[in-house]
Amino acid sequence: MAGLFSLPPRATREGDSVTSKKASKKGQAANITIKGGGGLLDRISTITAMVNKNLGKYKDQYKVIRDSGELEQYIDEAIKNGIISIDTETNSLDPITCKLAGLCLYTPGQLAAYVPLHHVSYVTGIEVEDQIEGKVATAQMKRVADASIDIIMFNSKFDVRVIRNQLGVKLIPTWDGYIGARLLNENEGDGNNNLKTLHNKYCLEGKGDAFTFQSLFEGIPFTHIPINTGYLYAARDAEITYELYEFQKPFLTADDPVCIEHDLSGPAFVMHKIEMPLVPVVADMEDTGVEFDFEYNNELSKKYNDLLEEKKAEFIKVCEMYEDEINKYKLTMGAACKLSDPINVLSPKQIAILIYDVLGIEPPQKGSRGTGEEILAQIDHPVAKAVLSCREMSKLIGTYIDKMAAITNPKTHRIHCSFNQVGTVTGRFSSNDPNMQNIPAHNKDIRKMFTASPGYIMIGADYSAQEPRIIAHMSNDTRMIQAYKDGKDLYCEIASIAFGVPYDECKEFRPDGTKNDEGKKRRGRAKAIVLGVCYGKGVPAIATDLGITVKLAQQIYDKIMIEFPGLQQFMIDSENMARELGYVSTMFGRKRRLPDIQLPTYEFSFEGGAMPTNFDPLAFDDDFEDDVDVPQEAIVRYTKMLDKCYNRQKKFEIMAKAKAEGIHIKDNGGYIAQAVRQCVNSRIQGGAGDQIKMAMILIGNDEELKSLGFRLLLQVHDELIGECPEENAKAAADRFKHLMEIAIKDYLSVPSICDIEVTKRWYGETLEVN
Repeated sequence: MAGLFSLPPRATREGDSVTSKKASKKGQAANITIKGGGGLLDRISTITAMVNKNLGKYKDQYKVIRDSGELEQYIDEAIKNGIISIDTETNSLDPITCKLAGLCLYTPGQLAAYVPLHHVSYVTGIEVEDQIEGKVATAQMKRVADASIDIIMFNSKFDVRVIRNQLGVKLIPTWDGYIGARLLNENEGDGNNNLKTLHNKYCLEGKGDAFTFQSLFEGIPFTHIPINTGYLYAARDAEITYELYEFQKPFLTADDPVCIEHDLSGPAFVMHKIEMPLVPVVADMEDTGVEFDFEYNNELSKKYNDLLEEKKAEFIKVCEMYEDEINKYKLTMGAACKLSDPINVLSPKQIAILIYDVLGIEPPQKGSRGTGEEILAQIDHPVAKAVLSCREMSKLIGTYIDKMAAITNPKTHRIHCSFNQVGTVTGRFSSNDPNMQNIPAHNKDIRKMFTASPGYIMIGADYSAQEPRIIAHMSNDTRMIQAYKDGKDLYCEIASIAFGVPYDECKEFRPDGTKNDEGKKRRGRAKAIVLGVCYGKGVPAIATDLGITVKLAQQIYDKIMIEFPGLQQFMIDSENMARELGYVSTMFGRKRRLPDIQLPTYEFSFEGGAMPTNFDPLAFDDDFEDDVDVPQEAIVRYTKMLDKCYNRQKKFEIMAKAKAEGIHIKDNGGYIAQAVRQCVNSRIQGGAGDQIKMAMILIGNDEELKSLGFRLLLQVHDELIGECPEENAKAAADRFKHLMEIAIKDYLSVPSICDIEVTKRWYGETLEVN
């Protein structure tokens, strides 16, 4: 159990996504790129030697199954045991186009086995003999599926998709070691979430060999690795997947004493009722992909590249305003001048020279010559504004417009985004290739590249005020709950009470249809306060968002807290929970661990870890012991000094004084404050993520929607997007909306409302359906 709940020293921020990587799945389907020198023969000889050296001791523990009868007997044993661990080895990371090199299997009482299917000779490129035929592998995987035995995997979505696309069998995994690891410690760093590292840490207690061969296999498809070498690596994957499952299972089984002892019934519920049932739904969604409009993409590419040239021309015009300064700099620098003619607006190095050396602008951050977006945004200068304008256009082109066509699947010609259902520390989705969560919503052009399939329409469904409804439920504030039960807009209700005006005077439009600008402003301010609470913003930050004084923002904030006491108590309870337990939890029991909140405000130690030779213990109390602990009197004295200090510079001076006495003071205040800001945010965002996941499970398994030809395409924050044949639009939209709204009705004390939009393309013109 070593290290199960050990956390990194700093909590990962919300939004930092984590992508599971499988070191064995390296290489590209079409081209073999040899890296690190030497030819293919030399590389494979090296791999063979390294595998034999590091895994040769396991030769008698693993086996290769080349005979169909032997494979059938192995599956017989798995069915008898009621459990099997399965992994796949492929020649690429695309489940649709990859070649399945082989299957890795393990069931208790048997040797872990590798079943080669499509290995080729690295000399001739022709498939080698004595491998299992695809139809035999299909038949045996179908037996596993039909027997409904427990299927243990790691990063199961990938293996489920590979087996379905390459063997035509749909497996439903029972356990995913990667998901289990994320639920037991969501703060585990990205590089520590691979199978071998987790197995070494938890199953071998850090004493084993976590050799992954990642660098050795890089650039060589597993199909080209000799079977007698590769089987050791592959079969071992299936075995350690099972061993990791055995370790995790007690912690994530609700009635297990270990789970109860460690207070993990919440994560156990999430594992079995949310995350694992969601895997096949996400796998289906990824396999479906989304239609891509190549013609429209070409139009956008021309349009935005033309706009970029216009922005570049505008930048050059701005630079002409400072022609004298630029020429003077070029004359001074002579041949050493790094500025091109014209200046390259997309070159960070040239922009740094222009802004800081030529124009002599003071850096916003002392000692930094950065030209990042957040830095340039702080510089009120025409050049900085022109650079940002060009950068924004260039990013749209490079990240979204020109890139999308290149990443469409060569077989389906659709976009197949990769979703990680536990990709963020709060449990919400992340995505990549492309990152659909990050496609700018303010730019209507970009999303229109994604369309419904021919003969289909696209249906988008997003929750209305999802997070405030969860706040109302979790805070148990009677006024907030009643507002939603009465069908009111919560922000208008809060604004009405906070500003002491009628409810209708806090709407953008009055009952007679006339526009009410003041009402809209009041609602906006109430919304900013509530969402500010949700995202852990302080009053000064909320004031900045609203463009009002801190004093006015504080007055509105205080009024809302007084009138909605449940909201304020929820904030207090969330922080207290984190301080006492080291974590907060969602309404479904998902944990967000915030270890920093339990740190002492200041940590004291002797410089270098040992008491300095010139340290005078008599300057402190009589009970001082000659050890590495800083005297309590010194800690108390410096803590009092620091607590009275509200100026950062003064703090530095006090810490410098302590350093002169040989005492190092570590200020944890910033880390603690960051953790405090995440308390409410983690519970609300995590709960919102759980809600949409439970909706996806309902929708993905709904027989009525299936009969209407409906299929999920995308998940983006609080929105789900699907498609169905045009003739079924009305029925599918109604059913889709209904399932979204009832997904957690048994858990939520307020009704959920879902907005539905039917279009031909994402963000396209709304269609009326009958």
